[in-house]
Amino acid sequence: MDQLEPLLYDLSDWISPHTDNIALAIIATLLVIFGEDINRTVKKQLRPFPYLVRLFGFIILCAFGYGAMTVYATPLMESLIKQIPELYLAPSIVLLFILIGLLAERRRQI
Repeated sequence: MDQLEPLLYDLSDWISPHTDNIALAIIATLLVIFGEDINRTVKKQLRPFPYLVRLFGFIILCAFGYGAMTVYATPLMESLIKQIPELYLAPSIVLLFILIGLLAERRRQI
């Protein structure tokens, strides 16, 4: 363990400046995984409305909804990542991406 700690600290030092990009990658990946469910839910909500309302609803969802989710959720995810102690940052990020990959596999995204 004594030899592993310096490596983990070095990896964390390397990862720390990139937490914003890591958070963005996590949020974007989650939106891809759950996008079909989000679209389906909005589609059900808009079904009783006329075609143009449904069309504009979908445009708003895609143009503004997903954009807003990305813009506002990324800093929240980054703040959560920054709360991870430095020693555990690198293993936590790796584990998180593995879990997201397993989630994608389970939801038949890959």
